[in-house]
Amino acid sequence: MNTKPQSPASKKYQAGFSLAETAVAVGIAASVIVTLVGMIPLSLDALRQSSNVAAEARIVQAIAADYRMREWSEVLQQQNSGGSKDYIFDGQGTRVKDGDTSAIFTVRVTVSDAPTLPGMQQTNPRLKSVQMLMTESPNPAAALAKPESCRKAQTLVAQMDKYAVNQPVASN
Repeated sequence: MNTKPQSPASKKYQAGFSLAETAVAVGIAASVIVTLVGMIPLSLDALRQSSNVAAEARIVQAIAADYRMREWSEVLQQQNSGGSKDYIFDGQGTRVKDGDTSAIFTVRVTVSDAPTLPGMQQTNPRLKSVQMLMTESPNPAAALAKPESCRKAQTLVAQMDKYAVNQPVASN
C-alpha cells in the first residue's frame, strides 16, 4: 500500500469553497435581499391603511358618543334645520380645532329619521339616524361635495332624556 502523504499546500486548497459555489451563494442572498427590499413599500402602505382604519373607528365612536350624550332638542334642531356639522380630527382620531396643522380627517355629520326597523310599520320618532361622511383629502370641501369619494358610517341615536307623556299611564 503506497499512499502519498498530502502536502500542506493541497490541504489548504481543499478546505475552502470554490468560485462557483461562492457565486451561487451570493446570487441566492442577493435575490432574497432584493425581494425583501421590494416588500417594504407594500408593508408601509398596509401599515398606513390599518392605522387609518383604526383612527376612523375611533372617530365614529367619538361622534356617536357625542350625539348620544346631547340633549334631544339639539339633535332635533340639527335635523329640522337640515344642516350638517363638520368635525376635524388628527391622524390618531382625536378631535382638533379647525385650522390645526395636525388635522387629517374631516367628518360631515347629518341627522335624519331612522329607517323603519324590522317588525315595525313606521319609524320611531325617538330614534334618529346619524350619518357621517369622512375624508382625509387636503381639500375637504371638494371631497365632501362628492359623497361617493368619502367613507360612510351610520349610527342610531335614541332619545334617552325625559319627555312629556301624552297618554295617561295605567295604574294597578
